[in-house]
Amino acid sequence: MKALVIVESPAKARTLAAMLGPDYLVRASMGHVRDLPADTLGVDIADNFKPAYTVLRQKAKMVRTLRDAIQQAGELYLATDPDREGEAIAWHLLQLLKPKNKIVRRVTFHQITPAAIREAFTQPQHNLDMNLVNAQQARRILDRLVGYQVSPLLWHTTHGKSAGRVQSVALRLVVDREREIQQFQPREYWSIHADLATPHDHSQHFLARLIQIGPYRVGLDERIQLRTQSDADQVKAALAAATYRVNTIKLTKELRKPWPPFTTSTLQQAASARLRLAPGDTMKIAQELYEGVDIGAGATAGLITYMRTDSVNVAPEAQAAAREVISRMIGSQYLPATAPVYKTKVRNAQEAHEAIRPTDVFRLPADIRQHLSERQYKLYDLIWRRFVASQMSPAVYDVTTVDVNAVLRADQYAAPSCLPQEAGSEPPVFLFRAVGRMLRSDGFLRVWEEDGASEEQDEFVSQLPDLAKDQSLDLLELIARQHFTQPPQRYTEASLIKALEVRGIGRPSTYATIMGTLHKREYVITDKRMLHPTALGEHTCDSLVAAFPDLMDYDFTAQVEERLDAVSRGDEDWVKTLADFYTPFSAELNQAEDKMRGIPKPETAAASADSHDRANAPDTSGTVRHGRGKSTARKPGSHTGKAGKRSGNKAAMTNVHCPLCGAPMVQRTGPRGPFLGCSRYPQCKGTRAIKPVSASAGGHDNPV
Repeated sequence: MKALVIVESPAKARTLAAMLGPDYLVRASMGHVRDLPADTLGVDIADNFKPAYTVLRQKAKMVRTLRDAIQQAGELYLATDPDREGEAIAWHLLQLLKPKNKIVRRVTFHQITPAAIREAFTQPQHNLDMNLVNAQQARRILDRLVGYQVSPLLWHTTHGKSAGRVQSVALRLVVDREREIQQFQPREYWSIHADLATPHDHSQHFLARLIQIGPYRVGLDERIQLRTQSDADQVKAALAAATYRVNTIKLTKELRKPWPPFTTSTLQQAASARLRLAPGDTMKIAQELYEGVDIGAGATAGLITYMRTDSVNVAPEAQAAAREVISRMIGSQYLPATAPVYKTKVRNAQEAHEAIRPTDVFRLPADIRQHLSERQYKLYDLIWRRFVASQMSPAVYDVTTVDVNAVLRADQYAAPSCLPQEAGSEPPVFLFRAVGRMLRSDGFLRVWEEDGASEEQDEFVSQLPDLAKDQSLDLLELIARQHFTQPPQRYTEASLIKALEVRGIGRPSTYATIMGTLHKREYVITDKRMLHPTALGEHTCDSLVAAFPDLMDYDFTAQVEERLDAVSRGDEDWVKTLADFYTPFSAELNQAEDKMRGIPKPETAAASADSHDRANAPDTSGTVRHGRGKSTARKPGSHTGKAGKRSGNKAAMTNVHCPLCGAPMVQRTGPRGPFLGCSRYPQCKGTRAIKPVSASAGGHDNPV
């Protein structure tokens, strides 16, 4: 009898089937097969948060197919992804299939290569990791408790479309940043630069910046601040008769170490910045590369390791292969003496996993380009270059720092008013500095180009002339430059992901979903790649902060993540984790609606909502006016409208989501017959024609 292997996706199934051969029957579950119900809370809070899982309607046929397949199989291998979601899918499959008198094994692998698959199936696990399963269950239930019970409050108070345990905190980051920008007051300041040259060759001139007057530093937050043009002009006037001489010359080497290989977060950031890919697109393409691509002659290969990871670890054999590629194709001078070892700085990182890297570094991007789509090629090339660069030598710069003294005689000096009173009337030494920086060895930059110039580049000149200590210099010009402090930049999707990761909020698998949800709910818009909160987003955020201060607190959300990680390690009980979260949350929930109604709605939000209602109002002949439901934890939209009363039909909740706001829709009967109307009517007037109803895995409480 054949062994049955179950994976998540058809692409992964095809790749494994080709590698395992005719003794294995490989089938795909198409992701999750069970979830919490879409039309009820689905969690018995009183019974230790017991979940009421149901088979997803669109997966019913798949489950029957798998049940038939297992009857014909001698063994069952659960080969879902090597993380919490994958472990949970395997557990749900086991609960549904209930294989009797069958050997059941769990196999995990982080790359889909013949060697990795052979090893995984030769040394399978016999039991599921219930710590991972319970961590996933706890996260799913937490997200349901928040989304299902808070979202209806938003519908009735702010026109908000959904709340999420992590989604809403991500929104707060965007809103807080926007308000920082709005409240920012620019500060004017000036800098003084001397254009200097050696007496015998004025063509080799260079700029040096004034950094110190006497013992006092000059700068924006220093003892001496040039706040106005008058301050700058007085300093220039004081220096008019100065003589300039080289005080010190310091030669140093600067190492620029390579970046570590990609994690999920850094891959999304780099793909956004370099390839203009949205995080969701990046993850979709990465999944295709991981699950397997036909690379010619009927050979299917997984091109990268597992793409959901926050670790920068690299397997020793992968490092050895990278070093061989570097030595052969780039040059042995680019090899460090020993392979670099990277340590993640991300809070709560899962160090047992590997970074994202090519499964075979000898598979050069150019060699397989013809077999990849353009976006697959670009992302694979990005991953390949980052990995190879991470194993190369640092770039080396020669840095020359020259300090120049400007000296005045007492009879030539008029003290600027910006100097401290204690500076006295005697002329101090004015210290100027120039820094030259030249690339000596490109190292990893041979493969990985840096993104633009950093802020510090403003302080460097490309090359300084040959100078000697105590050498006199000619002043060609004194230059005063005006500056203004700049507000913080708005987040891009990439920098928002980085901010979430640094704070320990969310997990690698959730970032792309969070970005998509913020846009889908119309809480943010993107303009020139920058995220701007909408009026609806700001009002929703303010209401949630007022009603749920813990839920919206950055540190609190990170602590919840830490506890979920502790559950995954077996250090915490998942039910206790849920109880510790829910006790204060339920207390806030009882008072939330009053607090949310107390938050004034911005005029722009009210106008937007009104115009949205008018623009999307359906044909009145088919419109059903619903009574306004009281905001409770019961299922939204459970009231009966007038048309329903006239016809004797009670509104039936469906699993179809409103095309305008994403809320569940209810089935109604109007003068033109049955139709679907948004459960948030009259706040939202979305309608749909009756179509076959399909279940949703996430419901309105998208688990982000």
